[in-house]
Amino acid sequence: MTSAVFILIRRGVLLSAALALLGVVGIASAQSPADKYPEKSIKIVVPFPPGGSTDALGRAIAQKMQEKWGQPVVVENRPGASTLIGSTAVAKAAPDGYTLIVSVSSHTTNPAMHSSMPFDTLKDFQPISMLARAPVLVVANPNFPANNIKELIELGRAGKVKLDYGSAGVGTMTHLTAELIKKQTGLDLTHILYKGGNPAMIDVMSGHLALTFATLGQVQPQIKSGRLKALGISSDTRYASVSDIPTLKEQGLDVVTIEWFGLLAPAATPPSIIAKLNAEVKQIMANPELGDRLASIELVSSSAEFLEKFIQTEVNRWEPVIKELNIKTN
Repeated sequence: MTSAVFILIRRGVLLSAALALLGVVGIASAQSPADKYPEKSIKIVVPFPPGGSTDALGRAIAQKMQEKWGQPVVVENRPGASTLIGSTAVAKAAPDGYTLIVSVSSHTTNPAMHSSMPFDTLKDFQPISMLARAPVLVVANPNFPANNIKELIELGRAGKVKLDYGSAGVGTMTHLTAELIKKQTGLDLTHILYKGGNPAMIDVMSGHLALTFATLGQVQPQIKSGRLKALGISSDTRYASVSDIPTLKEQGLDVVTIEWFGLLAPAATPPSIIAKLNAEVKQIMANPELGDRLASIELVSSSAEFLEKFIQTEVNRWEPVIKELNIKTN
């Protein structure tokens, strides 16, 4: 074989090897982080104690994800500091899709109440999907002398009863709803801070606390059983599942508030994993069985982009309101 032919053959071998290598690289680059996701346990952080609406929603989603993917999906309750404790843990977690959080309205109100934050609300999280919405109720012990907002105002102005109220935390939608009512009515409502809505609700049922402001999912069973009574609801119109409870609006108050729930991941989580989670959440939220279990909250879903814009809008919306109400952390 001549040297010229040998050189040509050698070049051909090298070219084939190079093309093969490029093919391998091409296949590798075509793969995405979502192809094998999830390969291990997923953690969903709930920034409240067990027993409330957020906890129930997080556990329902965890169960459905585990059934679908065959990997453990655990709920970790990290209450305290108006959701900052749980949110901080997720903001600092690895951006790999294995640590998520069910965030609520306080995620967008906290920035206006803190001179410094342990994370950036807009930059340190990647929204996945909206999950649900729920109105806020004013509830009292069945023996409380007022049965509606008008009677509550009359009772408060007469000064016969100390009107302490509990909420899920400073800056939560339950707290803001109470403060808006306080501003419009002039009632001397005193805020008693709890780490979640459930402990406040228990104190109202036991008679240790006059009122609490809570989401419908939290108190509907107790209202139906007669252990609590509702004085009003913060939805724009009467809520279908409790249509006998009058809205704050129809009782003369310009107060309409809704607690929202959304699923977030740490910033820089791969887009392919966010897309996979979003698709799964949409299927879960559309499941009729889940709707039956969580009938007291309105289950929804959205694109990640929608939730991102919504969070930005809510931050801008509540900042001037919180400043006007002079709400600050202790």
